[in-house]
Amino acid sequence: MIIYEFARTASIDGWWMWASLFIAIIGALVLCAFYYRRDAAELPRPVRWTLIGLRLTAVLAIVFLFFDLVRRTERRITRPSEVVVLVDTSQSMSLPSSGAMDSPSRTQIAEELLERSELVETFSKEHRTSVYAIGGPGGPSLITTSAVKEGSDEEGEATSDDETGTGSIGESDDDATNPFALFGLFCLSVFAVASVLSLIIGGAASLRPAKSMSAADESGRGFSHRADASRPSETIGWLLLVAAITMVTGIISLGAVYMVDTDQTFATIVGLESTASDASIDSNNDSTGNEQQDSDEQDSGDTKAPEAVSIDWETALAASEAQSPIGDALRSILVDHDATTLAGVVLVTDGQNNGGTPLSSALAMARRDEVSLYPVGLGSSQPPTNVRVVDLEAPRRVYPGDKFVVAAVLQATGESAMEVDVELIDALDNSAEEGSPNGVSDDSATSIPGGQVIETQRVRLEPDATLTGIRFEIEPQTVGRRRLGVRINAPPEDRNRIDDMQSARYEVVARKLKVLAIAGGPTREYRFVRNLLYRDESVQLDVWLQTGQSGISQDADELLTAFPETAEDVFDYDAILMFDPDWSAIDSASLDLIDRFLTQQAGGLILVAGPVYHPKITGGRGNARSSQINGFFPVNLATRGPLLGGGRQGGRNAWPLDFTPEASSAEFLWVADTPEASFEIWQEVGNVYDYVGVKSAKPGAKVYSYFSDPTTEVSGSLPIFMASQFYGAGRVYFQGSGEMWRLRAAGDQYFDSYYTKLVRWVSEGRLLRDSNRGVLLVDAARAMVGQTVTLRAVLVDDQFQPLNEPFVTAKLLAPDGSIKDLRLSPAADSPRGGTYTGNFVATKSGGYEIQLTVGDALDEQILRQTVQVRLPTSELERPRRADDELMQLATTTRGEYLPVNSPAEISGVVESLTTTIQPQPQVTVLAGTPDRPFGERRNAMLMWLIASVLTFEWVTRRLHRLA
Repeated sequence: MIIYEFARTASIDGWWMWASLFIAIIGALVLCAFYYRRDAAELPRPVRWTLIGLRLTAVLAIVFLFFDLVRRTERRITRPSEVVVLVDTSQSMSLPSSGAMDSPSRTQIAEELLERSELVETFSKEHRTSVYAIGGPGGPSLITTSAVKEGSDEEGEATSDDETGTGSIGESDDDATNPFALFGLFCLSVFAVASVLSLIIGGAASLRPAKSMSAADESGRGFSHRADASRPSETIGWLLLVAAITMVTGIISLGAVYMVDTDQTFATIVGLESTASDASIDSNNDSTGNEQQDSDEQDSGDTKAPEAVSIDWETALAASEAQSPIGDALRSILVDHDATTLAGVVLVTDGQNNGGTPLSSALAMARRDEVSLYPVGLGSSQPPTNVRVVDLEAPRRVYPGDKFVVAAVLQATGESAMEVDVELIDALDNSAEEGSPNGVSDDSATSIPGGQVIETQRVRLEPDATLTGIRFEIEPQTVGRRRLGVRINAPPEDRNRIDDMQSARYEVVARKLKVLAIAGGPTREYRFVRNLLYRDESVQLDVWLQTGQSGISQDADELLTAFPETAEDVFDYDAILMFDPDWSAIDSASLDLIDRFLTQQAGGLILVAGPVYHPKITGGRGNARSSQINGFFPVNLATRGPLLGGGRQGGRNAWPLDFTPEASSAEFLWVADTPEASFEIWQEVGNVYDYVGVKSAKPGAKVYSYFSDPTTEVSGSLPIFMASQFYGAGRVYFQGSGEMWRLRAAGDQYFDSYYTKLVRWVSEGRLLRDSNRGVLLVDAARAMVGQTVTLRAVLVDDQFQPLNEPFVTAKLLAPDGSIKDLRLSPAADSPRGGTYTGNFVATKSGGYEIQLTVGDALDEQILRQTVQVRLPTSELERPRRADDELMQLATTTRGEYLPVNSPAEISGVVESLTTTIQPQPQVTVLAGTPDRPFGERRNAMLMWLIASVLTFEWVTRRLHRLA
C-alpha cells in the first residue's frame, strides 16, 4: 500500500511548536498580501489579485517544500493462522476402539478422521495445517503440512496494494495519457492563449495615437477619457488573472503526475513517447514466432497442473512406538510454533502418557501461551470384559523327541477376577489349504483345523489388565510342518472372541545341522564352541584348524586339512563358523564357493574376529581378493592397523556391550528364559576386553551392540561389536572378538544357548527352504507392533538361473484375516541377480504369514515365512481411554474434549473442530523507506512552480512599471 506523509511533522513535537509554526505561516501570508495590496493600489483590481496570488503561491510552495512530502510503500506481512494435529502412534493405538468384536482399531479411527473425513482439507481453507505423529523418543515426526488455500498469504510473504510501488494518480489504461496530465496540458494551453491575448491587447493599446484636445475639453471630458483608458487595463488584468490561475493549476496537475509516476519520463506523460508496455506489445507483435511459442507453452502449462502429493495414512499412522510421550510432544509443538498464530492443537490419542515428562508441564506452557488444546479421545472409556492372548513364543525349528517350551502371555479386563482354562493345541500345518493366516479358518477365529488339545491349565486372570504368563512343554514325534496354538476358553461375557487364541508355526526336522568350523588357531572361543557343537546330537560338525599338524586329535565328526574343494562338499553344509581365520590359506576358488554358498544356497556364515589374522585382511587393499573378503562382512573394516584403525588388543579393563534396540528382537541373544533376564546376564558377565577396528555398518546391515568404552568413540560413534546382514539369500554375522566364553562365568548354559541359537539362526534360510526355486527370509521372526519387518527373496527361474523380473508380488496374511499384496523389488545391494526385497509394518499383534508363489501353473510352489508380533507391556497396562486426563487438557486451556465412541461420530467431531477453532492470523505492517525518485521529482516540480510564478510576477510588474 502506498502511503503519502509529511516527514517534517514527525519532528515537530508539542502544541507550542505547532502554534508558533502556524502563526509564522499566517503572518507571512498576511504580510505578503498587505504589502502587495499597498504596492499595487493604483493598478486595476485583477492585476492586484494576480500579483498577490502569485506571491502567495510561491510562499505556499516553500511551505510545502518545508514540510517535506514523502512517499513510502507500506508492506503488510500476513502470517497465516496455524492448526497442529498430533496423532498418537504408540502401540496401544492398535487396540480395538470399543469392546465390539467387529470394532476397528484406534489407529483405523484416526485414519478415518484424517483421510476420509477430510479434516486436513477443511482446516486448510483457513489455517496452515501440520500433522505430526507422536510416540517416539525423538519427538513429534512431521507427516504433512498444508498451506492455506484461501485467505491469508504464506508466512513471510509481503503483500502490497501496488506491486509496482508507483501509485499512479487515477485509473488509466497503459495505452492512454493520464487524465490529470491532459488537464494540466489544457490549463497550460489556456495560460498560453491568455498570455498572448494580454500581450496583443497591451501592445495595441500602447500603439494607439493620442488625441489633442483643449483644456476645456480635457476638463469637461476628463472622466470619459479615464474611463476609456482603463478599459484595456481592466481587460489585460482579467486575462493575466486567468493566465496565472491556469498556469498554476496546469503546473500542479502536470507536475503531480510527473512526481507520482516515477517509472515514466516526462515525454511519456505528455504523450510524446510510447509507454514500456506499448513497446513490449509492438516487440511481441513483430516476433510472431516467439509469440506463438509462448502461447503454446502457456497452453501446455495449463494442461499440466501439479499433482497433489498422496499420503499413505496407514503407514504414516502405524502404531509403531513403544511409549506415548504426549507431554513431551505438546511441549515440542508449543516451542517450535508461534503461539500468536497457533489457533489450536488437536490431539488424537487414547490418553496414555507413559513416557517422558508429565502432562502438567505441557499444560502449564499451553496456559501461559494461551493455546487451546482439543483432545480427540479414541478407545473405550470403560474396560470391557475381555480375555486375550497377548503374546505367544515358540521355536521355529525343533527335532523329534526334543522337548521345547511354548510360552504365552494372557491378559483380562473387566469387573472381577476370572478363572479360565487355557489349552495348548497342536496340528499339522495346512494354512495354504485353509487360505487364511496361521491356519485360522474364516469361520472360526479360535480353532486350528485338525488341531488336538494336548494340555490344559487353569489360570486366574486379574481384571486390571495385569499380564499373566503361562508355559507349556511339548515333545514332538512326527517330522514336518506343524501349527500350535494357545487358546483361552473364554467366559460367556467375553466381548471379543477374535483375540482368545494365538498360533504359531514350527517345523520338526529330522536331519542334522551340518556345520563347518574354521579357526586360525586353537583359541578358547573356538575350543568351547567346537566341544558344544560336537556334543549336540542334532549337529554334525567338521573342523579345520589351520595351525593343526597332521595326526592331531579334534572333537569333530570329520577333521579337515583344507577348505573343501568341490561345490557339492561346500553346499552340503548349513553354516560355516570362522574364528579369526587365516584368509591367505583360502584360495580364490574357495572364496567363490563361499560366495555361492551364501547367495544361492542360503547358507549361514559366522565371522568371529581376532587379533592375529583379522588385521591382515585389509593389508592388500585394492586387489580383488581383499575386496571379496571385505564384501562378506556386514561392516566396513578399518583400513589401517589396530593402533590407528581403532581396534584394541590386550585390553586391561572389561566393558559391557552397549546393545541397540535391534538386539531386543534378536532371539539368539536371549540366553535366559526372558529377554529381560537375558540382557541382565549380558550386563553382569558379558563384558569384553578387545575388539577389532570397524569404520561403520554397511547399508542394510543391522547393528546389535557396540563396545561401550567411551574413550574408543570415533566421530560420535562407538565401535561396532555385533552386526549382521543378508548376503544374497544367506545370513552373515560378525562378532568383534572371541570373548563370549566369558558368559560361562554365570553358567555354561548361557554360552551354550548363545552359540546354539546363533548357528541355527544363520542357517535358518537353508533349513526352512520350501522349494528349490528359491528362499524367502525375514530379518526378524519376532517383532513388536509398529516395527518394520524386512523381507528378502532369492529366486531362480525354471533353468535355475537368477530370476530376471522387474518385481515379484507376495501375499501378507495379517492376524485379523486380511490379505494384502506386498511388492518386492530387486535388491540394489545384492552381488547377483534374482534377489528381491520389500518390507511391511506390523500394525497388529499376532501371527503374520508371508506367502510367495513361484513357478508356473504346472509347477507352482509356495515359499512361506511367519512373523510373531506382540505389544509391549507398558502399552497394555491401561487399555481404556483416559477421559479424565484428556478432559483436564481441554478445560484448562479453554479447548474442547471430543471423545469418539463409534465411527459414526467422526463427522460430528470434524464439524465441531472446524467451527470451534477460529482463524488467528497475525498481520505486521512495515513502513518502507522514502521513495527517492519521488522526492527528486517533487523538488523539481516545486522549483518549476516557484520559478514560473516568480517569473510571471516579475514580467507583470515590469509591464506595469512597478519597482
